[in-house]
Amino acid sequence: MVRNRGLGVLAAFAVMVMALLSACSTTPTPTAASASSGSKNDEATKALAAAYKGVTGTPPTVPTKPRAGVSLWVVSCGQQVPSCSTPVAGVQKAAKAVGWKVKMCDGQLNPTGWGNCIRQAASAKADVVIPVGIDCVAVQAPMQEAVKAGTKIIGGGGSDCDAAGGKKLMASERLELPDTTIEQYWKLNGKLQADWLIGKTGAKAQVLLLNFTDPIWGPWITAGFEAELKTCADCKIVQKLDLSNNDVVTNTMAQKFSSALLKNPSVNAVSIPVGGWMQAGLSQAVQSSGRAAKLNVSSGFGDASTMDLIRDSGFAFGAMGYASQWGSYGSVDTAIRILNGEKPQVQGDGFQMVDKDKNLPASGDYQGGVDYKSQYRKLWGLS
Repeated sequence: MVRNRGLGVLAAFAVMVMALLSACSTTPTPTAASASSGSKNDEATKALAAAYKGVTGTPPTVPTKPRAGVSLWVVSCGQQVPSCSTPVAGVQKAAKAVGWKVKMCDGQLNPTGWGNCIRQAASAKADVVIPVGIDCVAVQAPMQEAVKAGTKIIGGGGSDCDAAGGKKLMASERLELPDTTIEQYWKLNGKLQADWLIGKTGAKAQVLLLNFTDPIWGPWITAGFEAELKTCADCKIVQKLDLSNNDVVTNTMAQKFSSALLKNPSVNAVSIPVGGWMQAGLSQAVQSSGRAAKLNVSSGFGDASTMDLIRDSGFAFGAMGYASQWGSYGSVDTAIRILNGEKPQVQGDGFQMVDKDKNLPASGDYQGGVDYKSQYRKLWGLS
């Protein structure tokens, strides 16, 4: 009996040891929740990496010689907005570098002003007009008159009239990236903003999306954003808010934006098409909303003031890093080649998302890591 009792104790001990060994050697099966969490983290990480990488090319390599005695007018979409005034200054610098006469005309954020500027340029017998940030369709009649008068229209970031089913009037749009139409270029802008917000919200972006209604490229940015956000299962556009240049001029933009934030407490992400709008009251609206710490805000291209806002803002802010004066030099390069009867070249001015963690220059404006000014001067035989 004693012996049998001892054997029973040993047997029980052996069973216990086997159970412990089995527990230690078994790999736990992840629960559905943990697997889903890992998948979301992967999705967010991948999207953020794509936003930071962006797409950027290089300036042309085919040299060209600027014609002497050229008169160039640059039409600003609106000098009160840095996203217009900064590239305008770049066109002026580039044109003066090649010895051209340059006149700037401020279109003051409205098609009537843009058209008046183009008509003045044609009346002054300008050889070239570069409308910065202005689509042909918004000023079709003045452009037709200018072309008839012999003036060459060169794109300054806007599209030609054929983008809206009309007749091409520009001597050339600015060719930004290889094998990329101007529509695809602007949609890429929206896509990268969406990627950044997907990444920053852990693939759970609830978005207030601002849609710029005036230019053709405004809804293109929106379309690119919407298409990319659809790839994120738990992301959603809570509201799409239409805004125009008139909202800037009448100082109603910030109020409309603040009202949309108040109306939608579930929003954790905001997409703004133009970085210059942040200085038109939207940054202050975010700060005073009481929700700044919970919001991730992205914007399209801006200027040095947008980069400064990234450095100093009290909320998560990322902007499209775009060397706007690279585009300005690209428009002048295109004008040089058109006047010479040469083929326009791809200018390479792409972009990538910038925030405090990635791609932010130590000071000043975003330059894209390329000394494009020196490269263009060399192309044009100036150095």
